[in-house]
Amino acid sequence: MLYLIIATICFSLSFGLIKEQLSVLPSEFVVFCRLLIAFLIFLPFLKKLRIKKHLIAFFVGMVQFGLMYLLFIKAFKFLQGNEIAILTTTTPVFVAIWSSIFGEKFKPVYIFCILMSVIGAGIIVWNNMTFNMIVKGILLMESCNCSFALGQVLWKKFVGDNDVNLMSSAYLGAFLFVLPFSLLAVDFTNIVLTKGQIFSILYLAIIPTGIGFWLWNKGAEKVKYSTLAIMNNLKIPLGVIFAIIIFHEKIDIVNFIIGSVIILFAILVLQFVLKREV
Repeated sequence: MLYLIIATICFSLSFGLIKEQLSVLPSEFVVFCRLLIAFLIFLPFLKKLRIKKHLIAFFVGMVQFGLMYLLFIKAFKFLQGNEIAILTTTTPVFVAIWSSIFGEKFKPVYIFCILMSVIGAGIIVWNNMTFNMIVKGILLMESCNCSFALGQVLWKKFVGDNDVNLMSSAYLGAFLFVLPFSLLAVDFTNIVLTKGQIFSILYLAIIPTGIGFWLWNKGAEKVKYSTLAIMNNLKIPLGVIFAIIIFHEKIDIVNFIIGSVIILFAILVLQFVLKREV
């Protein structure tokens, strides 16, 4: 549990930081840099080769980090950092759904929780935004949550342990997944970075991506799916607080309260269902 808590703190600052410093850059470029640096951090630990485990970690990394980050960073083109944080509320529901597909019992209430979370998030972000932007932002984030949840469940079921050797393979898979998207979408010769953007990319690559996800997957192997699902939501209040206080993002307080109550209700329903399964 401690690993998950520390990882959550690492993640929380990233929402506002990405929106403040990096949302003007091509999202594929940000993901490219973030995953390349994370891979290089773990490369020196690539010593003990267990081919089967490394191949599994490689392909899980494509989903959990590669696909997830492409969708995640792209969503900042349409939403604020605090809104992105709020929209991650459906991740535990997707964890529950994917874990049911891989062996645990599926319950229709999971779909209810997703719908309630999406409705609540939609109310929160409904502020000076076009319907088209809201839909794009929400769809990107729900797809991001789905891929991240799938990666967590696959890692717990098929990888099992969280050796640093395996994390290097996971980040290699993620980097190679985003590489063609980056080469097609980004003109690297025209990218000029400010000091703040360089710091932000380094922070995101080293702290949340490098250290944070290693701690997260290490914690995931030690807890039940139900605990893992609920822990996903701990980063939300911290992410929202940081985005509003540190990065001065604005919210519609009425919409925020109404949407948050709906999301909280969905979380409590899910938590009640998961606790009954323990």
